[in-house]
Amino acid sequence: MSVFGKDEVAMRKFAATMPLPEFNKTHFKKTGPLNKAKVAIVTTAALHRQSKEGFQIGDSDYHYEILPRDARDLKLGHHSVNFDRGGFAADLNVVYPIDRLMELQADGIIGNVAENHYAFAGNQSETVTEIRLDSGPHCGQKMLEENVDVVLITGTCPLCPRTVCTLAHVFESLGLATIVITRALDVAERMKVPRALHTVFPPGLPLGKPRDKKFQFKVLEHAFDLLNENNGPIIKKFPTEILKTKEKPLACPLPPRMNSNIHPAADEAESLRSTYDRAYNRTGRTSVGMQIDADQIPEAVARFAAIKEGKHWTDVGFSNDKLAETMYGTVHDIRTYYEELACELVDGSIAPWATEEWFYDKTLAGQTILDARRVMKESGADQSLWFGLATAGR
Repeated sequence: MSVFGKDEVAMRKFAATMPLPEFNKTHFKKTGPLNKAKVAIVTTAALHRQSKEGFQIGDSDYHYEILPRDARDLKLGHHSVNFDRGGFAADLNVVYPIDRLMELQADGIIGNVAENHYAFAGNQSETVTEIRLDSGPHCGQKMLEENVDVVLITGTCPLCPRTVCTLAHVFESLGLATIVITRALDVAERMKVPRALHTVFPPGLPLGKPRDKKFQFKVLEHAFDLLNENNGPIIKKFPTEILKTKEKPLACPLPPRMNSNIHPAADEAESLRSTYDRAYNRTGRTSVGMQIDADQIPEAVARFAAIKEGKHWTDVGFSNDKLAETMYGTVHDIRTYYEELACELVDGSIAPWATEEWFYDKTLAGQTILDARRVMKESGADQSLWFGLATAGR
C-alpha cells in the first residue's frame, strides 16, 4: 500500500509522463558567508498582490510578478487544484517564507532580505522555453541589479519541480547561488539541479507545516546548509517526512439552515460568510477571485446544485465562452472560500490535504460539486469540463 493518498498517487503518475528540459552544464555559484548574504525568494505558486490582476490561464509561460518585501496581501494564483491550498490559506510562510527570512535577518543568521521577491506559475509548457530564454533571465538580471546573493526557490503543484529546477539553472548561469526545495527527487536528479533539498512533504507545502515556525526554521536551516557544499549538483534529503496517512481529519462546525428559500448548499455558503470575512480581516488576503468574488459564492453553488438535479451545464448561467475555464475557475473560488474560512475555525496546525478533504467530504457545497461532476461525466460531457472540478484521485 502506498504511503501517499490516492490523489497524490494519481498526480505523481501524471507528472512522471511530462518531458524534462535538458541542460548540458550545471553551473554552480559559490557564495560568501550566509550572515553577509542578501537572500531573495522565487516561488512558482503564482503569487500576486490583491490589487493586481495576477496570472491568467494561458499566459504563465512569460509572466512573473514582483513581490515587495513588505507585501503580505498575496493571492495564490496557481490554477491547479492538485496541491494542498489550505496550507497557504493558514500560513503564507509554508509557501513563501518571507516572515521566517525576516526573523533570520533579525537574528543575524542571514545578512539581508531582498527588497523584492518574485513569483512565476509552475504549470509551464512542456519545453519551459519562455522561462529558459526570456522571463527567467530577465528576472535573474533584476536580482543581480538588486545585489542578491542567494535565491531560495519553492514550488507547489506536481508540475512545479520542472519549473523550479529550470529557474535554478538559469539563475546559476547568471551568477546567483540557488537553493531549490523540492519533493520530486527524480526530477531534481534528472535535471542535475545545482542545489536541492529533497523533502517528502505533500504538494503545496514546501516548508512542510503551516503555523509551525520551529519546523519551518528547520527546513530553512537544512536548505541553507547546502551553501557550504563546494561542488554541484548536490541533493540532500530533509530527515523528517510528512505523509497523508494516519492524519486526523479536519473538524469544523457547520451552521444550521438559515434561508429555506434557497438550496441547502447555497444556504450553507451564505451562512459561512461572516467566518470568511473574519478570516479576510485577520490576514488581509484572500485567493478568492479567479472567476467570481465572495458575494457570488452562494449563487455559484446553486448552479452546481442545478446540474446535480438534471439541468444541463450550459443552461445554468455559466458563460459558454471558454466554458471549461469558467467552471474550473468558479470551483476554484468556491473551494478557496471554504478553505480560508476553515482555517479561521481551527486553531493550531492543519494536516496535509485536511481542508480539501473537509470541503468535498463534509460540506454540502463540496458534495454538490462532486455530484454535479459525476452527472456531467456520466452524461458524456467532455472531460475538460468535469475533470478539473476536483482533485485527480476523486
